[in-house]
Amino acid sequence: MASTKAQKTKRVQSKSFILTLALVLLIGYFVITFIGLQLDIREQKAELNEKNAAYQQQLKENERLEEIVSNEDKSSYIEQVAREKLGFVMPGEKVFYDVTPGA
Repeated sequence: MASTKAQKTKRVQSKSFILTLALVLLIGYFVITFIGLQLDIREQKAELNEKNAAYQQQLKENERLEEIVSNEDKSSYIEQVAREKLGFVMPGEKVFYDVTPGA
């Protein structure tokens, strides 16, 4: 009778150990998953902040362009762009270039 009682005790202890081990592993899995998700959330928030900043900058650029388009004096803007970006000059106009080094 003593041996059967000892066997039952060993079986209960082994089942208890397996359940405890399974519980610890399950908790460990949840903790690791939770940490990974928190890192993903932090990355997503940083990306969202970057996108919002780019969006705000684009809105400002759109406002500037709409102001140019709605302005009555479009010819002066076209002339400015042609001079600055395209390098055009008016007929008869003389252009001087600074060729000194470091200028």
